[in-house]
Order: sequence, then C-alpha cells, then structure tokens
Amino acid sequence: MAVCAIRIDERLIHGQVATLWQGTWNCNRIMVIDAKSANDPMLKSVLKIACPATVRLSVLEANTAAANLLSGKYGKERITIVTKKPENILKLIEQGFLPEVEITVGNMSGGAGKKKVAANVSVAPDDVECFHKLEALGCKIVKQTVPSEVATAFMPLLKNIEE
Repeated sequence: MAVCAIRIDERLIHGQVATLWQGTWNCNRIMVIDAKSANDPMLKSVLKIACPATVRLSVLEANTAAANLLSGKYGKERITIVTKKPENILKLIEQGFLPEVEITVGNMSGGAGKKKVAANVSVAPDDVECFHKLEALGCKIVKQTVPSEVATAFMPLLKNIEE
C-alpha cells in the first residue's frame, strides 16, 4: 500500500479531483476522511457517484482510516487521501500513520471567523493550529488548486495572516 497523495479540499470528490487530479495521482483508491460523510448514507452515495469508475472508494472517519492504513488492509493499492480539514490528517498521525508525501491544500472556503490565506483558501483558528502542528511533525504542506498550477509553500502564506 502506498499513499500517493493527500489533499485538503472541502469539496472532497468533485470535477477537478475526479478528472485533473486523478490523472496526476494515478491512484486506484480514493480515501475520503470525513466523519459526517462516513455516517450519512446520502453523502456516501454522492461521493460514490463522483468517484471515477476505475477507482475504489473508502469513506471513513479518521480513526478507522488510520487503523486500515496501519493494518495494511489495502495491500499494494495506490491511495489518495482527501479530507475537508487539516485536523483529520493530524488525527491519522496521532494514531501512528506517518505520511510520506506532501499535504496539498486546495479549496477551503471563507466564512465567519475565517481569514483568507490565498485565493480559495480561508482558515479558522483551529485550522491554523492544526497546520502548525503538522509542520512541527515534519509534514511538508503546499497550496495548489489544480495540477497545472505551481505548488507554493503553504506555511509562509499562513504566517502572512498571523502578523
């Protein structure tokens, strides 16, 4: 089993993930880590419809995802992890899963209490805290909306809103 990509994108599986990113990742399983989706049959159905037909799908809570990854459940599959929030990646690490690939930040929309970091990326205070913890754990974090865009280091963008 190899995790070939980790993406934070609140839209989870959508057109860009199913087409543009899938071609870049070349994975055969997308693992959505989102407690709400994992526990809502309707949301799971929507994700199944959005997932490319040639790709397997797992929709899990973080603890179950970590247990499955650590147990080797997926054999030699190439897995892409997609989640809405950085806290889910942090939960994986706290359970013992150590990512060997960079974390790509995609779309995190604005809202009450959030600060805009870059185009299509706004963060809440708890997101900022999680990103700092991930960085302290040695995770490389980049911002990249689509594969044709050059990836940029994420933490300097985050520091701009903290000054």
